[in-house]
Amino acid sequence: MPPSPARELASSAFMSFWMNNIAVELALVTPLLAKYYGPVDDQQMFLTFMFLHLSFFFSPLYANLSGKACNNPTVYFLLYLTGKVPLVQAAVGFLCTIVGTCVGTFAYAAALETFPMAGYKGISAVKAAGGMYHGAAAEAAVAFVNFTFAGLVQPMFGAMGPYAGAFFYVVTITVERCAYSCGFMNPAVVFATHALKGDLTSRESIEHVATYFVGALGGAAAVALVNALVMPAKVNVKGTVRKNIGGATSTAVKKGVGKKGAVKKGAGKAGATPKKGDKKDL
Repeated sequence: MPPSPARELASSAFMSFWMNNIAVELALVTPLLAKYYGPVDDQQMFLTFMFLHLSFFFSPLYANLSGKACNNPTVYFLLYLTGKVPLVQAAVGFLCTIVGTCVGTFAYAAALETFPMAGYKGISAVKAAGGMYHGAAAEAAVAFVNFTFAGLVQPMFGAMGPYAGAFFYVVTITVERCAYSCGFMNPAVVFATHALKGDLTSRESIEHVATYFVGALGGAAAVALVNALVMPAKVNVKGTVRKNIGGATSTAVKKGVGKKGAVKKGAGKAGATPKKGDKKDL
């Protein structure tokens, strides 16, 4: 069962803060590696750090510390659709992940203002490079394949399952390469970046945020439909699935990657404004 609202909010804030920090970590580590080992591939470095961060947040250790927090509103939506949690609990958890992600994003932005870093502009509002329809379709596809992997394949890896899930998310955003949405899979991350910029009411902002919510929730709904109609005994999407990208979070970003937080590199992490052709994330 999911944790208390307070623990969910705290966990979502903590994950958002540290997923946003990936860009800064890369800025600090990459020059050192280049100095001692030669040229470093920025894309590979970003994917490696994304995998390491998600491996921690998906790990049994963090699950125990956070009370098995989901860190992604999409997961609560899926848990409700599959009958894992009642409507009220799912709704409260859904809101807590959004509020927590916003808290973490705002806290990180404040930290950057206190300790500015040369050459790093901070968190940018996430926008789908492929537009509303293609962006939503890409988010739905990323959510669907990652939740399906978590339910059907991940259990086969036993104790290594959480890390297999993190690796698979990185693979999916690599394939998507930020051509359409960067595969955040966590709309809370996108919402937080627009809230940080103080724009949640303009038509442009609403369309960008809606793209990620509709896409991720649509992918989760598709999984629930398959679970109910095609393989009710086998597609068991457990509440332990925690993808979050994203960051910016892509977003996981829960997959949520992604991709949790605002990562300049663009994939699944909040803060990264996806651009056509960027290969990103996780």
